[in-house]
Amino acid sequence: MKKLYAFIVAFVMSLTVANAQYYYLPYPNAGTNPGGLNTDVEYPVGGGLSANWTTISGSSATPKWSSIVTLPFTFQFNGVGYTQFKVSTSGVLTFSTGATAVPPATRVALPNANIPDNSVCVLGIKGSGTNDSIVTQTFGVAGSQQTWVLFSSYTSVASATVWTYWSIVLEEGTNNIYIVDQRHAGVVPVSLGLQYNSTSALMVAGSPNVNSLAGSDPTPADNSYYAFIYGTQASDQAKLRKASADPYVLVPGTSTVSGEIQNLGANTINNVDVKYEVNGTVYTSTLSNINLTSGNVYAFTHNTPINVSVANPYPTKIWVDLANDADRSDDTLNTMVTGLSYLPEKRVLIEEATGTWCGWCPRGAVYTEQIDTVHLGTAIVVAVHNGDPMTNTAYDAGIGSLIGGYPSGCVDRKSNDVDPTDFEATYLDRITDVSPADVGVTATYNSTTRQVDVNVSSTFAANLTGDFRLNAVLVEDDVTGTTSTYAQTNYYSSTSQNIALVGAGHNWQTSTNPIPAASMHYNFVGRDILGGFDGQPGSVPSSVSASTTYNYSFNYTLPAGWDESQIRVIGMLQDASTGHVLNVTRSPYLATTGINTLSADNFAMTLFPNPADAFTQLEVSLTKSSNYTIEMTDVLGKVVYGQNFNGSTGKNVISLPVSGLNSGIYLVKVNVEGNVLTTRLMVK
Repeated sequence: MKKLYAFIVAFVMSLTVANAQYYYLPYPNAGTNPGGLNTDVEYPVGGGLSANWTTISGSSATPKWSSIVTLPFTFQFNGVGYTQFKVSTSGVLTFSTGATAVPPATRVALPNANIPDNSVCVLGIKGSGTNDSIVTQTFGVAGSQQTWVLFSSYTSVASATVWTYWSIVLEEGTNNIYIVDQRHAGVVPVSLGLQYNSTSALMVAGSPNVNSLAGSDPTPADNSYYAFIYGTQASDQAKLRKASADPYVLVPGTSTVSGEIQNLGANTINNVDVKYEVNGTVYTSTLSNINLTSGNVYAFTHNTPINVSVANPYPTKIWVDLANDADRSDDTLNTMVTGLSYLPEKRVLIEEATGTWCGWCPRGAVYTEQIDTVHLGTAIVVAVHNGDPMTNTAYDAGIGSLIGGYPSGCVDRKSNDVDPTDFEATYLDRITDVSPADVGVTATYNSTTRQVDVNVSSTFAANLTGDFRLNAVLVEDDVTGTTSTYAQTNYYSSTSQNIALVGAGHNWQTSTNPIPAASMHYNFVGRDILGGFDGQPGSVPSSVSASTTYNYSFNYTLPAGWDESQIRVIGMLQDASTGHVLNVTRSPYLATTGINTLSADNFAMTLFPNPADAFTQLEVSLTKSSNYTIEMTDVLGKVVYGQNFNGSTGKNVISLPVSGLNSGIYLVKVNVEGNVLTTRLMVK
């Protein structure tokens, strides 16, 4: 597969370039910040941004200059050393600190008479909102520092309702300038570039209408940037920007090598070799007639997959080989492919960010209930609350660093900032991932002391090394409260935005805004995360052996007010090096209260939770594969649910939705080849 990213670049775009010796390179969808020094989340001042940033200018209805900032190093701009700069709330950083006229907040082509000499420009943003600030921080150590100037929570000139985050970065030593495209609510058109003087400038192609690329993710994971480099661009230079292979493969099998090449040279790349080495053998794939112009990115798939024949690690070196490459230091990346002796059972963790204050969060409740019902047992849901009485501070902070707003969520922490409407599609993507290990969890509850003893285990399918960690999360269903903070804000109400939404026990459109606490029952509430957000350090050895089970125990005392009959424990395996959740599972409820278990000669049935208000789970445990029917009736004998099943030996789990039923008593009847068991179900 070959794909060319259309990212058109003009490297010397100016009216006159007699004294301009910069060229620029775009890094679209880089997924990181330049140099990797700044990993801070991108939030407003006082709204989650690190306190290490220093505010140099607040909001202003009309454009103004910031105070003068002194650099901790001398920065060479266009060959001249500077130690000070100032910044306008209209998106201009200038080294001409004596300039008095402030550039207006408009998108213009460069050069422009309103822009001072010796300036770096992000035009098309303005700092007129109450949360708008210009902040600065220096990262790194002396000799290779970066001074960042962040336009935090700014407003797009094109739309007053769109917020935007951009940064200008000055790098010590290289004297590179970076303009970083960080975070936006929608697409933000801007004009980007350098202005040397009133007649000479270098613009990013497409200015004054360059569209932002980043989304709303507050981490650098969706960032792009532009590097302005002083000097002469090399004629031939390729960079292996990304490289990967399928990390886990059931043996015997194959792993596909793919990646991206970026042309950092002035000449067009037409032919280039991509190579990888594994077990001492080099495999070459020649890319011909690719027409990769300067600055652009080419996605490739190597034509020879890695042959994975045994359940062992396969260290793999991948590189690009371009004739006359001026810099080979960025040509090579390494990855690891691991053969698995068996295929562990994969489940998916969905962590929904929500809060009772959040008027759009009913959408999250509806879609998490739906995915838990449809994919019962393989989609494991946690509702991570923010700003309400169900908030767990550590869990909330961890999820908050991975999302851009509410409601949203993380799926295996591999797909982050996912809207609840996309949980289903993202689950289908992640459920096909191969996990290197099975995960198990057991929880023993002492009703006298209210202590829960949790054991999380992981059995690996290969010999591996890494920073793997076990973790446990306590989740409670049917959480209620009496204070107003348990009332759910509801923008779907006919008294608010009047939008149709049904599920999770409510017709949200016909309900009030807010829905009173007495009418709210919250499921999947993440009460506590016992190993910390990143997992329990040292819970798994750094080197693990195939078919060996590793265990870690957690002990926890339930606070008063938590209902043990509604609490389950989630066990998970995390990869601390990537932040991903590799596999997950969930225990039954801690206490037998609310669980009905009946037995017949050829099967047993268990119904929980009971009472129920959204759904109840029926487990039919068969001694042999059998056909069976399930029927649910009200007390007058009216059938409200009925279905036939072909069951397999062992536990068969069926989710019975009850949110649409009236409160009262119902009878659930299971018939397995003429043997019948019936139990009562209370619907709230």
